Amino acid sequence: MRLLLVTLASLICNACAAENQALCDTEGRYETASHFSDFVQKVNFKYVFEDIEGLSNEQIIEQVASTNEDYQAILDNFNVESYVENGNWVMLMCEGNSLIIEDAGCTAKVEKVFECGERPSCALSNSAFEVCN
Repeated sequence: MRLLLVTLASLICNACAAENQALCDTEGRYETASHFSDFVQKVNFKYVFEDIEGLSNEQIIEQVASTNEDYQAILDNFNVESYVENGNWVMLMCEGNSLIIEDAGCTAKVEKVFECGERPSCALSNSAFEVCN
């Protein structure tokens, strides 16, 4: 009976952790990073080339996210923070207070993807905008 209770408790804990466990696996982490990088690029493109007068950063992000279910899933499942400096965007994808991805919209590559167990707090790095200069 005790073994059954331990097994049941283990299954419940694993089910709760499974949702974002994919982000600990290399393939899942880089697939999510690819979607996030595309998302950041499109947000940056909208900011630079489209009429956004009167829109907040959050509204711009929401408009871009509404065009793709992968982008909307990112907003639904993670905290996304954005920063703009000299017309360049850097967006952070965080889970709670843990930084998962930091990406600058001025490049076509993801700047930093953090592995499970190595994630710093969700904050903009000092060098985030350096790749844009």
